[in-house]
Amino acid sequence: MSRALEPGELEERIAALPVDVEALAVERSSVELPAYYGDAPRPTGLAILRGGGAAGRGECVAWTPREQDEFASACARLSLPLSTTVGELALLFEDELDDPYHRAAVEGAAIDLALRQAGTNLYVLAGRPAAAVAFCRSVGREFDPLAAIAPLLEQDPQARLKIDVPPEGWPPAIWQALADTGSVVVLDFKRESDTDRLRTAHAWIPEAWLEDPPAEAMTLDREGTWRERVSLDGYVLAAVDIDDPEIPPAAVNVKAPRVGGWLEALRCLEECRRRDLHAYIGGMFEVGVGRAQARLLASLYTADAWNDLAPLAPRSADAVPTSPWRTDDGFIGFAPWNSRPTSTPE
Repeated sequence: MSRALEPGELEERIAALPVDVEALAVERSSVELPAYYGDAPRPTGLAILRGGGAAGRGECVAWTPREQDEFASACARLSLPLSTTVGELALLFEDELDDPYHRAAVEGAAIDLALRQAGTNLYVLAGRPAAAVAFCRSVGREFDPLAAIAPLLEQDPQARLKIDVPPEGWPPAIWQALADTGSVVVLDFKRESDTDRLRTAHAWIPEAWLEDPPAEAMTLDREGTWRERVSLDGYVLAAVDIDDPEIPPAAVNVKAPRVGGWLEALRCLEECRRRDLHAYIGGMFEVGVGRAQARLLASLYTADAWNDLAPLAPRSADAVPTSPWRTDDGFIGFAPWNSRPTSTPE
């Protein structure tokens, strides 16, 4: 295996890959998920780029059927060059597609297609082995989070948990019970809280990462030790947001759809490496190839972190297609190395 590439080096290597494009299509579907918003089916859109006898795929994470309609319409308006590189396509997508979810989907398809046409995969390209991906289980805002996490801990007593914290927080008894589990690795505030509640959370579970605190809390409490556990997610829309952040983080949740593409996600990981920040890969309710691609990125660079990429347990047996970026055997799928939930966080 060649020298292991850092994220920025891999981004340059991918961008230089040649790719021949003959057609772009979008396939629409929906998936029944017990945890999706309002218990509605999760709408999906799959960008399929074809060329040279191969097909590359990328998943659009737009949240509603209407937004998925807009994705399909945006793809239909694209005029793609027949012979180009992944990097040139990414620049075209940046110019022609306003929505970062759209850009990430078609860029994922372009990378997939380029790898298949080259007969290689990202592990070979990066000079890195396929590492088992550790993950945490994500729990939404709950008045009683203990009821929500009980079945998860019953299934796996060593499970790691990411829990969304309501703006009003919880009473001491709930904080105590959460702390007693020893399983909470991320507390997500969704930019809605205040300094007192951040202090409370840190006091009860000092080892947990405090994701997306409100910016004003950082201004009001410049000495709080909780600041050393701040992680950014929604604040990071591009690598430049790590270079000059509104809130100084200790960790970053990198999501390719949020930052507009996989090349930009690698740039984010490179910024984290350069600044000695912890990094982890988050999901956005991907139900197919997008989730496999996110796990691959985690496998390369954040395998032992608290990646928010746990299985979604879809109700329909065929809900998760297996059309991933390539590994040495041609597939990622959901092989055993993709599920190692109990390793120690970085």
